[in-house]
Amino acid sequence: MVTSPIPLQGFRRAKPTTLRRQFVAGGVALVALASIVIGIAASFAVGRALLDRLDEELVDTARRLAVSLEGPGAGQLNRPGFDVGTVVAIIAGDDISGAYIDADGNLRALESNEVGNLASVEWSRGEPEIVRLLDGRGEYRTLLVATIDGAQIVVGLPLQEIRVTIARLNIVIIAVVAIVVMVAASIGALLVRYALKPLDRITETAAAVTKQPLDRGDVRLALRVPPQYANTESEVGQVGAALNLMLEHVDDAFQSRYESEEKMRQFVADASHELRTPLASIRGYAELSKRAGDELSSDMKQALDRIESESIRMTSLVEDLLLLARLDEGDTLEMESVDLAQIVRDALSDAYVTSPEHDWGAAGAEEPVLVIGDASALHQVVVNLLANARVHTPPGTSVEVRLKQTADTTVLQVEDSGPGIPRDARKRLFERFARGDSSRARSSGSTGLGLSIVDTIVKAHGGTVMLTSKPGKTVFSVSLPQIEVAKNSPIP
Repeated sequence: MVTSPIPLQGFRRAKPTTLRRQFVAGGVALVALASIVIGIAASFAVGRALLDRLDEELVDTARRLAVSLEGPGAGQLNRPGFDVGTVVAIIAGDDISGAYIDADGNLRALESNEVGNLASVEWSRGEPEIVRLLDGRGEYRTLLVATIDGAQIVVGLPLQEIRVTIARLNIVIIAVVAIVVMVAASIGALLVRYALKPLDRITETAAAVTKQPLDRGDVRLALRVPPQYANTESEVGQVGAALNLMLEHVDDAFQSRYESEEKMRQFVADASHELRTPLASIRGYAELSKRAGDELSSDMKQALDRIESESIRMTSLVEDLLLLARLDEGDTLEMESVDLAQIVRDALSDAYVTSPEHDWGAAGAEEPVLVIGDASALHQVVVNLLANARVHTPPGTSVEVRLKQTADTTVLQVEDSGPGIPRDARKRLFERFARGDSSRARSSGSTGLGLSIVDTIVKAHGGTVMLTSKPGKTVFSVSLPQIEVAKNSPIP
């Protein structure tokens, strides 16, 4: 038997409860529970005391009634000494008769519809019973007084006053419990806020650290939890002290990383600069050797062609490394008004000459599109994006460049109809020496620095680069802000 999975549609994850709410709720719950228990105990104790007092009055009333039955004028219930509401009943089998003293002190006979459950009670000498008289008479505490000629004589006192007293007491208890709970919640919230204030400061420090640019450059973590909130005398203070210690280690690690990057950057810049001369010499000697013409064998000509092409490729790699090194060192950009549409037209013209087997196109580049930026750097961005589409897509692929401009942003998009970029490769595509060639065709070599240069230059202009890709459609979107920037603006 196949069990179908439990559908998750409509399932809502419970909202997490903060520590502050848990503490306040726990304290209020304990106070409420204690207040309710105390209230119940007080109500029970008062009720028990009032009932005991009523039983004493009932015994005294029964004693005086017994005396009145024996003395002259037997049956004179309304003689002095009997309270208002006192009931006397004579039970002889199913025949019940009796009387009660009304609110005016007059003796009134019990009607047949008022006897309630008097006939169903099994009376025992000295054991009070609770009976209910009908027709609004309510509950009575009754006691067997005597048995005369088989007839039982009982006397009762009303329980209404006790019930009213207990009801009022319960109302008072409920009101007091509600007030106590509200006061406890207010005081608890203040106490918890004071107790967790160090934790709030720790959170603020951690949040401030996360807002700092930590991915590159000389990062210095000067933020620390204040000493008064980072002591080891409390659990929260221990957390603050541990966070400060962690920030110290992270700060040291960032400093070590920066020093290592600086050494590597300097090495790359120096090595690239030194390689330019020998590469130029190699290329020159290869061209010079090829001039020998018929004196060279076909194998020698092929070898010289390979030497020349590889020297050109290595020169391109060295130039890219030098450009990245200058950008990393904070080289300045010549910020001015640039016609991005003209740059796109020039780059497309060069791309068509380089790869006529691709279908090149443009949209939105007919009219000038002015942006604030470095013309040479922006030209490098467009050229690299077109080269990326040319190198990593097969012949016959269509490549289109689109320009869109709003009041706040200028968007440059390069879209190709190639095989797409794998999802795993997209995460590292803008890293240096990263390639996404596993599913995109390659017709020539690639240094893996083109998109990294694009990302660095765009970020230097305050913009962003986005990528969306699926088989048959890959789009690189460059967004540049429409802001006025002073000339010779340093790269952040």
